[in-house]
Amino acid sequence: MEKLHKVEVWVPHRISGFFQMMDPKEKVTQTDLTRIGSRGGGPALTAFGKTKITILNKDEENGKIPKINFKVLINGKDNTTKAKTSCSVVNHMVHLLPKNFNLLIEHNFDLPIGAGFGSSGAGALGIAFGLNALFQLDLTPLEAAKFAHIAEVENNTGLGTVGGQFVGGLSIMTEPGYPFQYKKIEIPENIEIVLGSWGSINTKSILTNPSYKQLIHQVGKEAMKKMNEQFSLENYMKVCKFFIKEADLLERLNLPILKNLIKSLEKLQIIGASMTQLGKSVFCICEKHISPQVVEIFNQFNPTFVTKIVNICYNGPEIKRIE
Repeated sequence: MEKLHKVEVWVPHRISGFFQMMDPKEKVTQTDLTRIGSRGGGPALTAFGKTKITILNKDEENGKIPKINFKVLINGKDNTTKAKTSCSVVNHMVHLLPKNFNLLIEHNFDLPIGAGFGSSGAGALGIAFGLNALFQLDLTPLEAAKFAHIAEVENNTGLGTVGGQFVGGLSIMTEPGYPFQYKKIEIPENIEIVLGSWGSINTKSILTNPSYKQLIHQVGKEAMKKMNEQFSLENYMKVCKFFIKEADLLERLNLPILKNLIKSLEKLQIIGASMTQLGKSVFCICEKHISPQVVEIFNQFNPTFVTKIVNICYNGPEIKRIE
């Protein structure tokens, strides 16, 4: 068997336009993390979280307990102590790996972190797929994705994002947890997505807040009912707007810029615009010939992250290089 030393995996960023958290009253034990998740979802994007894993060297045991040592870089900076979700993936997979290796894990993201674009999910899937390929573990793609989903749930960095990034397209998770159950929405060829961001929201602070959890469960439940009436792009954007309005997110999180931007965008002939879950970001879905006007309006509100036009990515994680 050929020994490998480096792998690179690209995973699409992904937007959740609305989601239904599980009923906070439903007790799920920590041993059932695969059962935890959310309904709802949105598009995978042609912007990527790129994860490179390199075997630096193999340590000799020297009487020590065999273990895997690893460092995690995010956009070039050492985040080993902060990248909890990434570390969780390695720790959950460590029993499958040969011991006494030093690994360097490098995440580079096309879109801002913490802004509702699924960076943690992209990184988690990148590690799971990368380790599977690098050490030739023979896991199926779905089996590898389980480790990423568990890590997200465990660290309260996401609930259903990994499933959507795994299947690609504009997917709606119809049931919470793993294995992923979903429906896809067909997208016309002339569609583009315009993005702009004004910063991050601490996802964990929302997903662990009892009042938010109950509210998002109730509003998300109504949103899923509306989504199930018609699986179309137009209805999806209506449901996204219903969700942020009924959950009162723009007011609760004090985001007047996002509210005013969405109002301005709705004066154009767009399919729809809404807030990403969860980030200080707006996404607008429109036909290609409208995109220049949409970008112009975004720029009037001075996003901290440069306005970007992307498409829907129909693929899940892809191994781009292995050597």
